[in-house]
Amino acid sequence: MSARTGWATLAALLLATPASALDEPMVWRDDTGCAYLLTPQGGIAPRLRRDGAPDCPDSAARLSLGSPIISDQAMRDMQRGLEALRRDLDKLGDRLRR
Repeated sequence: MSARTGWATLAALLLATPASALDEPMVWRDDTGCAYLLTPQGGIAPRLRRDGAPDCPDSAARLSLGSPIISDQAMRDMQRGLEALRRDLDKLGDRLRR
């Protein structure tokens, strides 16, 4: 029984060796305060918060501003264009019905 336990322990240690070789990434911050993950192999990746925003001091402020994707003027122009398209389609439908 003790020989079997010894072999099982040795096998477990040998199987755990590759996992112990993996090192945890280290957190590094640049001059702006943004965080990056550095791996021992030389890889670098931006560190993200739970909400998907970059881990930077001003990223929460940028996200909370809620800057519009499209301006009000562009939205009005699109509405006018859609109304003109709708009128033209109505005219075309009237011609086809005659």
